[in-house]
Amino acid sequence: MLPVGVIANSVAVAIGGVVGAAIGPSLPERIRTSLPTVFGFSSCLIGISLAAKVVNLAPVILSMILGLLIGELLFLSARIENGIRTVQKKLHFELGDADYMERFTTLLLLFCASGTGVFGALTEGMTGNSSILLAKTILDFFTVIIFASTMGRFLSVIAVPQFIVMLTLFLLARVIYPLMSADMTADFSALGGILTMMAGFNLLRIKQTPVLNLLPAFLLCPILSKLWSMVF
Repeated sequence: MLPVGVIANSVAVAIGGVVGAAIGPSLPERIRTSLPTVFGFSSCLIGISLAAKVVNLAPVILSMILGLLIGELLFLSARIENGIRTVQKKLHFELGDADYMERFTTLLLLFCASGTGVFGALTEGMTGNSSILLAKTILDFFTVIIFASTMGRFLSVIAVPQFIVMLTLFLLARVIYPLMSADMTADFSALGGILTMMAGFNLLRIKQTPVLNLLPAFLLCPILSKLWSMVF
């Protein structure tokens, strides 16, 4: 079974980054500044819709607390940022200031670890239905074009970790998915929605959160959700 949605999503991000960087100078300033706001609100809306499906709220919150503690202790966000800068140097791209890195890591999370992407990759791997990822592909394509118009074509590099993450989920889906109950899947999706909403807040400059440090929560959430269901 070919991962159509996974491939389409990653290719769209790679092409969108190049296109956005190429047409950036010709785009009116009002478009380059206003559309990211729309994408930020769109991320919040997607996040809210996924978070609303939560079944067991307590394990989701606990996974976020423990996940953040683990991420902070491991300096996960800083390690990822150092990795990005290493790739940048090897590819001879010039990155901007701390604000650039903040926006880049936020977009990295949105494209690689959003609730829609994770759930879409698992769904396609298990059922072959790529509709969720194809819908995400359309949004990601236009999102990366707009952001690449100001941030440059280095944004296309996100397509590589995005493909690796989604392909891994796609391949593991046949093992993971049958082990997850409907409640676990809903809680896992809700966690992805909350992190997507946080990333949207980052884009909107409402509240800056080190969302990458919350990534360990994805590993903890299914386990805690299962234990919660067994106890309660």
